[in-house]
Amino acid sequence: MASLRLAVPRAGLSLHAKQLQQTRWFLPVLARRHASTSEKPTPPKPRVLEKPDKFRPPSHPSRLRSKPRYNYGPDLTQEQKTVRRYPHMMPPEGTTMHWFLTNRTIHAWISLSILVSLVISIWISDFLHTTPYSDLLPPKSMFLSHPFSYIGRYIEVYQMHVEYVSAQTAERRKNKVDDVQKRSDYRKAHGIAQGEGIFGGWSAKSDEEKVGPALATDGAVPGVDDASPRAVAAAREAQAEAESSTGKEGEEVFVDFEGKKQAAPKKWLGIW
Repeated sequence: MASLRLAVPRAGLSLHAKQLQQTRWFLPVLARRHASTSEKPTPPKPRVLEKPDKFRPPSHPSRLRSKPRYNYGPDLTQEQKTVRRYPHMMPPEGTTMHWFLTNRTIHAWISLSILVSLVISIWISDFLHTTPYSDLLPPKSMFLSHPFSYIGRYIEVYQMHVEYVSAQTAERRKNKVDDVQKRSDYRKAHGIAQGEGIFGGWSAKSDEEKVGPALATDGAVPGVDDASPRAVAAAREAQAEAESSTGKEGEEVFVDFEGKKQAAPKKWLGIW
């Protein structure tokens, strides 16, 4: 590049000076500006305001200010005047969006489907976290290969889980009934009335209270099939033992820790 620059000839200073002189003479005479002028510009005259006839504050000028006129476009047609459209309004009638937002059946179906899906998901998660037979559940990969076998095994495991929960519930109820029976025996042994204490009246019920007058039968043991004589005899013996637990004249009798029947001690004035 340096060799090319040296090879190209450059214009001399004399050529540039001649070009400047030629362009200088082509300029108009009026456009020329001399360094000094003999005439001096006259100073501007001061502005003199007209004297008002009375005092007018800026808020009440002599002339009303003209308000700017805005162009809002062409006039609305009669169809446009009947329909009002504002931002964030419902879609116009006849459109698909308006039908979707105003259809009650679709909204009810969506709400019920969401609630049912939530109930099913909670039920499945509770079953998976509480069942003791989680190791018997089929693997998830079995659902695609054998869907019917997968569902059948899942139902069998769920039935086992229901039986296990039912057995636990029955055992808890039995323990509570035994606890109430022991509490009743303790109150009889210590001569505590049924209506006393914090848990007054919370004791075991007799057979008559359990069965009730509607199921009572004459000469027959309630809840026992007459076709089995052994069961009838055993029930009569149990009923006789229950009757012997009450002494003469309706006195309460309890069995002490040695196995002897003793009458419940009488309380003075029903207090002690």
